[in-house]
Amino acid sequence: MVRIEQRTDMRVGIDAFSAPPPGRGGPTGILGFVWAVWPWMNWILPVFLVLHGFIGSVGGWESLMLLVGSPVIVPAFGLLGSLPRFILRRRGHRTAPGVIVPLLFLNWWGWVTFTLTMEGSGDNGALPSMLRMFVTAPLARDYEGTLFGGAVLTAVAAWVVVLVLACVLKPQPSQQTRTWSIVAWASAVAVPALLIGVIVLGVSLTPQQRDSAGLTVAEVAATPLQEQADRARENYTETQERAAAVRELIAPDGWTVSESGFTGTPRACRIADAECYAFAAEFAAPSTSGASDLESIVEPLRAQGWDVEATSRLEATDAQGYTLRIEVVRDDIYVEVTSPHWWGYDYDIGEVIGDREPLDPARVYRFDEWPELGA
Repeated sequence: MVRIEQRTDMRVGIDAFSAPPPGRGGPTGILGFVWAVWPWMNWILPVFLVLHGFIGSVGGWESLMLLVGSPVIVPAFGLLGSLPRFILRRRGHRTAPGVIVPLLFLNWWGWVTFTLTMEGSGDNGALPSMLRMFVTAPLARDYEGTLFGGAVLTAVAAWVVVLVLACVLKPQPSQQTRTWSIVAWASAVAVPALLIGVIVLGVSLTPQQRDSAGLTVAEVAATPLQEQADRARENYTETQERAAAVRELIAPDGWTVSESGFTGTPRACRIADAECYAFAAEFAAPSTSGASDLESIVEPLRAQGWDVEATSRLEATDAQGYTLRIEVVRDDIYVEVTSPHWWGYDYDIGEVIGDREPLDPARVYRFDEWPELGA
């Protein structure tokens, strides 16, 4: 009996001697898991950033630049990400401190979001981001841009805080591990859930964007196509009337048409990630037939509501979103009025309105005349 008790006492003594001190044990639980995957994330994320443009063919010229710069980008990201962990190891940590784990999740998901929302750069403009491969519903580009910028700020701020904490934190007592494990698990779920929620919010807000008439994307989408076409005719007439009022200040007649009808896709449509249209009316008249001195019509234009900026050519905007450009080129004076945007697909609307006859550059119009929109 005595011999057994002695062996038991010896075993207890050995366990007590070999057990690691609090906060210095091998990786266990979520804190240990985060500590173990931390070095991998430091290198996986920059590799993902460099190669993401080649996944699903979403990349453009920026993918080539990232690939060329990868010998610098990947080591820089990897070493900077490893610095806080290196400091913690030197200070005696063998698991991730609980207060740092939520910040690491913010940092990692921030860089993932940054990569997913990065638009490509092609020969003809911006290319859709990788996020649009997974989110099939429309998502406004300005909202996505905000998400892109917010992700960068979040990732950088989280890394800075982690670095500062790594320099001051001591190995945590074992009695605090359970509390911080709960916080770590909560952040492991909350951070990606927050990201998904922000994306869902953006998708839900995109159809609620309003055009110059105050209508939302969803409202116009629910409007019959014939009604959209009738509204487009009214918008076209209003655009031409705005141009006619300006043309009257210059010359009563002698106008030829250069452009009249739907114009190219407005920038607002691309930003909103929604179909929309605008109209342009461009006319020219011999400069000798009217007021060739642009300064003489500045005040009358202001009386019509134009906010005029006179440089080598005259440019103006008004409160409704119309833009005006007047320019003298050789012996002609050109007047161009471009409308604000309205929701609707110009191709479908054009099919209802019907094809118009080609513009006749030789036909002469009075200031209050213009080509019909459709058949």
